[in-house]
Amino acid sequence: MKLLGVRLDDHDASFCLYDNGKVSYLKTERIYQVKHHAYNNTNQWTVDLKRAFNLEPGDLDQIAIVADLVSYGQPQTENFESKEYSLLEDTECPVYQVEHHLAHALSAPMFPKTTHQFVFDGAGELFLNGEDVSGTVWSVFKDYTLTDNNTSNFKQRRVTDSFGAEYENLARYMELTADHPEDLPGKLMSLQSHGEVCNEFLEYLTSKLTDVKTQLSISTHPSNWEDYFKTKQRPALSKYDFAATIHVFLEQCILGIIRKHAATEDTILLTGGCAQNICWNTTIKNEFPNTLVTPHSSDEGLAIGAMEWLRIKHNQPEAEYENFPYWNLDEIPEEPTIETIKIAANALAAGKIVGWYQGRGEVGPRALGNRSILMNPSIENAKEILNSKVKNREPFRPFGATILKERQTEYFECDYDNPYMLYVGKIKKDNLPAITHIDGTCRFQTLGDENPAYRKLIEEFEKITGLPLILNTSLNLGGRPIAGTKWDGLQMLAKTDLDIFIFGNEVLFKDEVVD
Repeated sequence: MKLLGVRLDDHDASFCLYDNGKVSYLKTERIYQVKHHAYNNTNQWTVDLKRAFNLEPGDLDQIAIVADLVSYGQPQTENFESKEYSLLEDTECPVYQVEHHLAHALSAPMFPKTTHQFVFDGAGELFLNGEDVSGTVWSVFKDYTLTDNNTSNFKQRRVTDSFGAEYENLARYMELTADHPEDLPGKLMSLQSHGEVCNEFLEYLTSKLTDVKTQLSISTHPSNWEDYFKTKQRPALSKYDFAATIHVFLEQCILGIIRKHAATEDTILLTGGCAQNICWNTTIKNEFPNTLVTPHSSDEGLAIGAMEWLRIKHNQPEAEYENFPYWNLDEIPEEPTIETIKIAANALAAGKIVGWYQGRGEVGPRALGNRSILMNPSIENAKEILNSKVKNREPFRPFGATILKERQTEYFECDYDNPYMLYVGKIKKDNLPAITHIDGTCRFQTLGDENPAYRKLIEEFEKITGLPLILNTSLNLGGRPIAGTKWDGLQMLAKTDLDIFIFGNEVLFKDEVVD
């Protein structure tokens, strides 16, 4: 059977095709080079289905879609698991709509089965009843059956009592800006580390919160900061301290929900947009060691969950998930030779900034060695150079790293595998300024044998420098999607201080590129 899962509108449109056990995936922002791209109509997606998969809707047996009916003014008044989708009436095959959070819960078929699935995001499924708007802001599933959730009424269309929405609001209070609101939480996650948690204020907030479902927005409001210090007759601390404290407060609230439903030895899935918060993930993982987080936990993973819903519905064999997470259907170069890999390693050792484009693109927002900008992590001012002259983003933003898996515990205070950069660890060494955040941590990736060319590059780099790790950030400008073509990489080489762009086995130097 040919079964297609689609995330259609709002943001982060994507496709996931199940074709008799084979899986193909596309996130559309990579081909349009528009961050968080989504369709604003119900027909353009068929063009990309033909272009990327060489299929027409009539070639499919069934489609499952995750869409926002409210944006089309369609009434949607009741919770549901699945239903017929009404806006693709001309499609030849049956089309179903899968509930947003259920699709998140089902989006990890490439991982071992979990007993509990926790979904935390800004807002999932939206409901419109006259002038009233509400939305599901978090859900708990046991064995993929809903057991608890919070559906909040949105006052004046403002999302309330949502972990994702409150974190986004906090970012605005911190005067952060982004081209797309989905990018605000990631910036705040970096910035909050510049403050210190005020434990007394944290206890004050915790004592006031009696119902996380109805009082989260009130508890996290900035007015609490001023009210608390006025009551205690103390000078107000900085906004950074407020951000750090609320960051931990929200983390503790999420932990409270997880503790209510799961035992520490249970195998749990953490997903939804909030599962991109590596600080929260790490705290949860340390208490619940059998936590699983997917690299596509944000809405780009919804197409995978919708596809899996169809596979289960039709009792089809489990898919083959080899090469995950290197799935994205973008431009694929030829494999690099050892000579090309050595050129890259020597350039990195010499302090050059290398654009590294290999194989298929990664699923998820983080580069994992196929669409990466690489640099020597021991260079003192590397972070400043990359932020100001390559990525064009705020100076407080840190950079991650990739380390050979077997060397992990020599460099990081973290002993569990981290292949998708979803956890953070304290750095044990003091000679890695480029990847050391202000709090002494680094978001790192552990690398085994799953990406041979990338592993060989780090091994060659270690032969020269003695370091079994390199700085790794995504191959894109700040606010832009990760590169999906050779042309995207060449634009970065021409317009930034990138020194070398390596596309497969092709090595291109800056002086060879004309803007």
